[in-house]
Amino acid sequence: MNLWESTEVSLDALRSNKLRSFLTMLGVVIGVIAVVLLVSIALGVRSQITGTIEGLGSNLYMVFPGSIGRGMGSNRLSVNKLKIEHAYELMQKSGYNVAISPVVNKVSTIRYGKTSKGATLITGVMANFSMARNWRVQEGSFMKKEDIEAYRKVCVIGQSVKNSLFKNSNPVGREIFVAGKSFKVLGVMESKGQLFDLDLDDQVFIPLTTAQRIFGINNLSYIFIHTPRVEDMPLAMEQTKKILLHSLSDDDFTVKSQGETLSAFLQISSLLTIMLGAIAAISLVVGGIGIMNIMTVSVTERTKEIGIRKALGARDGEILTQFLTEAVIISLIGGIVGILICYLAVFLLSAFYPTFTVTISLFAITVAILFSTFMGTFFGVYPAYKAGRLDPIEALRYE
Repeated sequence: MNLWESTEVSLDALRSNKLRSFLTMLGVVIGVIAVVLLVSIALGVRSQITGTIEGLGSNLYMVFPGSIGRGMGSNRLSVNKLKIEHAYELMQKSGYNVAISPVVNKVSTIRYGKTSKGATLITGVMANFSMARNWRVQEGSFMKKEDIEAYRKVCVIGQSVKNSLFKNSNPVGREIFVAGKSFKVLGVMESKGQLFDLDLDDQVFIPLTTAQRIFGINNLSYIFIHTPRVEDMPLAMEQTKKILLHSLSDDDFTVKSQGETLSAFLQISSLLTIMLGAIAAISLVVGGIGIMNIMTVSVTERTKEIGIRKALGARDGEILTQFLTEAVIISLIGGIVGILICYLAVFLLSAFYPTFTVTISLFAITVAILFSTFMGTFFGVYPAYKAGRLDPIEALRYE
């Protein structure tokens, strides 16, 4: 009996026990759905966040207050000693043509007319922020140096703020209220998307000096530093550390590049993807155990059939191949059905939730199909071997 004949006989056997075959496949279907969707979601989130981090600029680094990521006890609470004077000092003493852009962040309620929006990030920046962050203005213009020096109440808003307050109307030139103060909208930034759970477009940018005055603060949240050339990054970072050490201690600040942030994120996301895949794979193992149980029952029920076939000259290998083929077919059909359900689920979710952007990963599909086939083969070996080793005389006597 060749492989094609074994396949036909296996399909006939599965059709003769439709309900049992369906329930056996169901375990594989659920396992494949879990693997494909979880791995695809993990890879999709990784790709989206990687793109966002890279979009911040490959030649960008930041100065944070306090010590971050320097081993045990490094993230302890400390007083923020990073001030505007340190940014000015960097502007005066830094080489490599770097652009220094200090930032102050606060969360506040904003309002336009009768429409208000709570928990919006208010970001106090300098005039060169747009260039330092590689973040362009889509409508209108950004703030100028005179706006910073004159403590003017002007602002530039993100896309999410525009959509919430102005819908489809042009916000440039309108007045909005930030922390109870009236600000004139100069422009709208281009969309930057999500970074982890933070909506980068849900921001209102105002002059740094104005932010410090209305919020009553004199320290900085961080400092952006942009280098014209990527190859100057390491030397520029070292120079920044030396300049700041003249007035701050080593524990008062941390200098980190986007590359370091991206590298750390990729390591974490890789571990999470593997962990999610492993958790999902457990359901495939359970499905494989179900295949083994059903195939063992099938061998017991068809003992007399096996005895007749052996009496007519069927070899042990042919019997083994037939039952192993049945197990593999169950896992393959279950895998294909699972993948089709995944595509259907993503299509329906995308139709009802347009913001849902998960794409089925070819890598996840390949892993799921290979693993489900392996499970069918692995767990089908024992019952197939048991069938092949049956003594024909004992099998014919079996009732």
